[in-house]
Amino acid sequence: MADKSILMKKRGPIVTVTLNRPDRLNALTDAMLDEMEEAVTSLRKDGETRVVIFRGEGKAFCAGVEMKGVTYNPLNARTFLIKLNRVINDIEMLPQPTISAIHGACVAGGLELTLATTFRVAAYQSKLGLPEAGLGLVAAGGTSFRLPRLVGYGKALEMTLMGDLLDGREAERIGLVNRAVDEEKLDEVVEEMAQKLLRKAPLAVTFVKEAFCLNAAPHRETATMLEILGASVNHYTKDKLEGLQAFFEKRPPEFKG
Repeated sequence: MADKSILMKKRGPIVTVTLNRPDRLNALTDAMLDEMEEAVTSLRKDGETRVVIFRGEGKAFCAGVEMKGVTYNPLNARTFLIKLNRVINDIEMLPQPTISAIHGACVAGGLELTLATTFRVAAYQSKLGLPEAGLGLVAAGGTSFRLPRLVGYGKALEMTLMGDLLDGREAERIGLVNRAVDEEKLDEVVEEMAQKLLRKAPLAVTFVKEAFCLNAAPHRETATMLEILGASVNHYTKDKLEGLQAFFEKRPPEFKG
């Protein structure tokens, strides 16, 4: 189990899915997405599980996509983004309500993953944001569709273009997360939410969630397609290469446009 990057633990009708690359702040890799896809497929078929909790092992929820490797090759990057969106969409379409338990860094692809869950609970000390533009990259995990529905069009654009990191309190204030709590109480509050969901009629919960998701599906697919297209074209630009080089060299980028 220790070498798996996605862990699943079942406690009666509750399943906890843990991102398990703590040494890399749970940054997403191609292999990790494969494991997540397997986990989500099994959950979709599991008639006994009624609530799914997503969490990150170690100091962070998820620091986004692993910067080494996939982002340098445009064709690999496009393939990766297609898979990333497929996994995120599958999480959104799960019949069970889902809860993200957020602590530490929750940025870029990590934040986009949480946007697909039904509820988000963040520790006050969490750092949530979309820093891609500052790295010469394009946020392409469903951000343009899901984020405005939570925080409004203007705030969504601000978050995506400015790339500022928000703590849990600010995230709660703007509607990015449902609750912000002390980190030591994070698991307790998430468990309380899960137990409350278990007291609701299972089929009613599933039908309501399905109606919300299917109503949004056509718009989501269009937004995802446009994001992947924009990100794919952007991967051929010099600014993208400069952004990545600056990141690894730990210096401010010098973008030329």
